[in-house]
Amino acid sequence: MQPRVDVKMGDAAEIKESKRTFIVPTIKSVDHYDFTRAKISCSLTWLIAKAFGSDCVPVELEDPFYKDQYDQEHVKPPVVSLLLSAELYCRAGSLILRSDAAKPLLGHNAVIQALAQKGLYVTDQERLVTERDLCKTPIQMASDLTLHLHFFLLQN
Repeated sequence: MQPRVDVKMGDAAEIKESKRTFIVPTIKSVDHYDFTRAKISCSLTWLIAKAFGSDCVPVELEDPFYKDQYDQEHVKPPVVSLLLSAELYCRAGSLILRSDAAKPLLGHNAVIQALAQKGLYVTDQERLVTERDLCKTPIQMASDLTLHLHFFLLQN
């Protein structure tokens, strides 16, 4: 049995105005779900939101992927540039690690060293991730995802 709710005429209009519309993504079956893409998308979206603030993400970075003329997905060039330059890591790392404003994080090595000072060593398949790994083109997403994970662990 549902509880009774008394609604006056004026309240009904307010309720209708407060309803929001949400876009629900298409649900794919497990056979068609791309777990790797989902992991990369989630990780990049989280990192970008941390770096810029969830309410201040530039429009061109809201979705980290684009499709080419062959319908293949790729990480957007501005996102790749921010990863290669370490800007996303420095911005997010400064916030998460609460580093001194007088000593902002500058570059991949600074981020890796700041994590090491917290006792977190960024490794990919039991090998330490280096600045060289994070600057390779094409981008080595496994190294980047490992770094994202360390930030996430520190925050939570």
